Amino acid sequence: MTVRLSPHKVSKILRDYFSGIPQTRIAKGAAIDQSSVSHYASRFSKRAAIIGILAAGKEFGVFNEVDELRSLSAELYKSGLTVSEARRGVNIIKAFLQLGISPEQHTVLIKVCKEVGDPGFIHAAMKLSKIEQDNHISYKDAVSRFEKITSQLPAVEKQLEIVQAELKSASSTLAEKKHELAATEAELMALQKQAKAKEKELEQQVDAKMKTAGIQYKEIDEIAKLKKELANYGLDIATLIKLAKEFSHGSGKY
Repeated sequence: MTVRLSPHKVSKILRDYFSGIPQTRIAKGAAIDQSSVSHYASRFSKRAAIIGILAAGKEFGVFNEVDELRSLSAELYKSGLTVSEARRGVNIIKAFLQLGISPEQHTVLIKVCKEVGDPGFIHAAMKLSKIEQDNHISYKDAVSRFEKITSQLPAVEKQLEIVQAELKSASSTLAEKKHELAATEAELMALQKQAKAKEKELEQQVDAKMKTAGIQYKEIDEIAKLKKELANYGLDIATLIKLAKEFSHGSGKY
C-alpha cells in the first residue's frame, strides 16, 4: 500500500533513489514499504515525460541530483559509451579496488593483462623468478630495489652531467696546454738554431784569432832564436839594430 508522504520526504527518497541506493534500503530508512518507493520513482518518471526531466527535478526538489545524472549521461554520450558499458566499467573498477589496486594503477594493470598473452611476458616472468631464486629475494624486495635505483637515477644522471662538464673543461684546458707547449717548443727550436749560428760565428772568430796568435807566436819564436844566436856572439837585439842601421848608412855612402 502506497503511503502518502510530505514533499520533503519524497525529495529525500528520490535523492537516495538517484544516488543508486537499493529500494529496500531506502524503504527501511524512510520506514515505508518498497512499493511506496517504487510508486514515487514511477510518479517522477511520468511527470518528467510531460514537463521535462529538469523541470520535474525542480518540482520534486531533486534538481541538483537530476542535473548531475543528465551531465553524466552527456559525458557517456561524448565518450561513445552506453549505460551497460559504463556499468561494466564500474564493476571492473570495484573489482580492482577489492584487489587493492588504486585508480592510478588501473592503466598499468590493463597493460599487464594485455601483455600476458605475449611470449615475452612469460620469458620476463621466468627471468624475474630466476632473479628471486638466485639472489634469495622476494618479488617485493626486487621491486623495492628497482624503485630505489630508479629514484636515484636522476641524481646519478645529474652527477654524470657534472662529471662530463668537468671532463670537457679538462679536455679544453689540456688542448690549450698542448698548444702552449707546441709554441714553447717552436720558440726553443728557434733559440737553439740561433745558438748554433752564434756558436758557429764564435768558432770562426776563435779560428781567426788562433791563426793570428799562431803568426805572432811564430814571430816571437824566431826572435827568441835570433836573440839566442846573438847571445852566442856576445851581442843583443839593440846592438844588432844599431849595427844594422850603421851598415845601412855605410852602404849608402859607399
